[in-house]
Amino acid sequence: MCRKKTPKIFSMCTICFLLILSFPLLAFSSDTLPSNATDTIDQKLEELNIDDVAINLNKRISVPYNEYAEIEGVDLFATVIKHKSPVEEGSENIERPTIVIATPYRRELMVLLYLPLLRHDYNILAFDIRGTGSSHGGWVSFGPAEHYDAAHVIDEFIPAQPWSNGKVGMIGPSYMGITQMLAAGQIETDAQGNPEHLKAIFPIATMSDVYRDIAVQGGNLNLEFIPTWLGGVDILGALPPLLFAGEEDFLDPDQEAINEAFEMWEEHLRNIPVTLGWILNGDNLEKNDFYDTKSTMLYWRDKPEDGWNFEDKYPPELGSNSIPDSLPTFLTGGWFDIFTRGTCNAYQHGLKYHSDSDKAMLIGPWYHLGASLGMGVKGLMNSEIPARWFNWKIKEGSDPFMQQYPVMLYVMGEKRWRAEKSWPLPEERTEKETYYLSKSKADSISGDWFSTANSNNNYQLVKDAQDSDYYHNLLFWSWPKDAPELQHDPLQLHGLISRSSTRWLMGVPALGSQVSKLLLDKNIDSSMPWEDERLDEVGALTFTTKELKKDIEIAGPLKLTFWAKTDFTKELSKEQLDKVISNIGDSLNLENNSMIDLMKKDDVQWVVELNDVFPDGRARNITSGWLSAENRPYDPNNLRYIDPEYTAFDPFYDNSYINPSPIKESKVYKYVVELWPTDNVFKKGHRIRLSISASDFPHLFPVLQPSENELVLDENHKAKLEFKTVNQSGDYKWVDNLNDYMLTHEN
Repeated sequence: MCRKKTPKIFSMCTICFLLILSFPLLAFSSDTLPSNATDTIDQKLEELNIDDVAINLNKRISVPYNEYAEIEGVDLFATVIKHKSPVEEGSENIERPTIVIATPYRRELMVLLYLPLLRHDYNILAFDIRGTGSSHGGWVSFGPAEHYDAAHVIDEFIPAQPWSNGKVGMIGPSYMGITQMLAAGQIETDAQGNPEHLKAIFPIATMSDVYRDIAVQGGNLNLEFIPTWLGGVDILGALPPLLFAGEEDFLDPDQEAINEAFEMWEEHLRNIPVTLGWILNGDNLEKNDFYDTKSTMLYWRDKPEDGWNFEDKYPPELGSNSIPDSLPTFLTGGWFDIFTRGTCNAYQHGLKYHSDSDKAMLIGPWYHLGASLGMGVKGLMNSEIPARWFNWKIKEGSDPFMQQYPVMLYVMGEKRWRAEKSWPLPEERTEKETYYLSKSKADSISGDWFSTANSNNNYQLVKDAQDSDYYHNLLFWSWPKDAPELQHDPLQLHGLISRSSTRWLMGVPALGSQVSKLLLDKNIDSSMPWEDERLDEVGALTFTTKELKKDIEIAGPLKLTFWAKTDFTKELSKEQLDKVISNIGDSLNLENNSMIDLMKKDDVQWVVELNDVFPDGRARNITSGWLSAENRPYDPNNLRYIDPEYTAFDPFYDNSYINPSPIKESKVYKYVVELWPTDNVFKKGHRIRLSISASDFPHLFPVLQPSENELVLDENHKAKLEFKTVNQSGDYKWVDNLNDYMLTHEN
């Protein structure tokens, strides 16, 4: 019997994902890891000089059947680390607040990240989400059952424990951050709408919209992150459950625990084909309730105009509940995170009705891994900043340390942190700006090889569009300049040598440069391939400003509006098609799946990047946007134009995702591409560049239909890039030492 070979790309991604999940183990100073999970925790506690605690490795939490929601009951397992001594000397009271970590990534690993919180007089409970680690059931990946499970742990289980004072906080990155926002939509509240038990949360690197933040960017299916992530979780689920350790003794668990562990293990293994099927399900290519019920925006107070339209599939409360306005929430994220859009939307929309004293957001210069760990910020890595938040909100201390400036931003280019009053930045802090795409060729940059290599495709980006940007003029004669043409060749895909591939692999390739900055105090970013887009931009259309005469700071999302027409050229031969498919990998069984048809359809994948061009020509990617031509926000009454109901950056607009409209050859269509939020100072002497290509592989499934795409540029079809620049007015504060500020400032 032949065994199918694992494709290289999938193997590489899986290994990288496991490296991420193993990162907490790097915190240990010993040469060898302890022989069991309890000893591992004990060793870390000893390093932290914490000795007043008891560890219950496998605590059973029985979640009952929810008759109203028709959610099956399940037994979850948690690790509980609780203090043994009374809260005050001479008192018999040992009740304390509890910090919860809900994870699918093995609680025995994730609990290690937050043991320092024990020093601040909290108990810790880390539990495996149903269908993962050592918990029963099938993994539903953010599904409604997880919302109810987490709420049960918070409102029913913990308050009933003798070591609990009934007050709960939550913390954790990525999936663990998302789970906090989902649980917040189902928790118990009093008559005034205040949470009964959940008193504060600290979601790190979280998202808002599963469809657009994770699975599909601009209508284009995510290839790099989704299979990597699902495969990684499935591999962890295939590992032996921690329940094999029994209650206390790893070497001698009782037979009943062993039998239950085997049963649980079989459950997890049987579920793997189900989760892999999510990728290949053609019904999930369009936005639907599969994604909506897993998205934290489900619990925003503002709802879609027509509601969530779940009909009778789910209980009405699933779409009607909201995150309490009085639930203190501290968000963190990264400018190069896979969830940048989601984090910013969570603050702007999800916490819209929160007071400034009950919300905060910190965004650093991180990829997903760096954002998850707060890399380089000691107060995040050792949990001192979360502890301060919890002390204020859970213990009700008088320490409003983020109230005056709830938003902390790392300003790229300036390489400094700045405290702000809100996000988006207040109107008095910003000015609207528009740049235009020109047909005139861009100036060459001295010593820059790219100026020559891409000279045929390198055009100007101008502040004021003139007649000369579209026409040649000689005396009384005028004729159009050649239009920029983007050639899409599926055999020469863009994306691999770029920040994109590093971003959507969660920053794993950039770990070396991050460690260099942290441990060696040496910045080697400029020598890294993902810090220079020029190799990837060869063959793309680029629009570059002249050398800037002053610093320009762009903050927030950007919008590119343009007109284009497409001609689909000769299809790939079978040999060429096989070559592309083999590059993608056969682990997804593409040759027997509708994914082939997805990639072969007549479509254009518009990939737009905003780059900071240095004086020597190096082009550093700042942010990006993606749009499938058939998912443009079209007007239902005139498919060539933009929907009058569409407003850029509206998180609820989904008509073009639910009802895509394929384009026709040689017809001119209007497009709008939304670029994800950023904050960057383009320094004097630098240039701003907009890059347009038709692929972003391996981030996105490529379009295999070759095409020629002409940008239509004239006085009646102006292509414009709209954004906001930052001025020096208003109330803000530069912060030179983030740790000192976050840990010591009073307000």
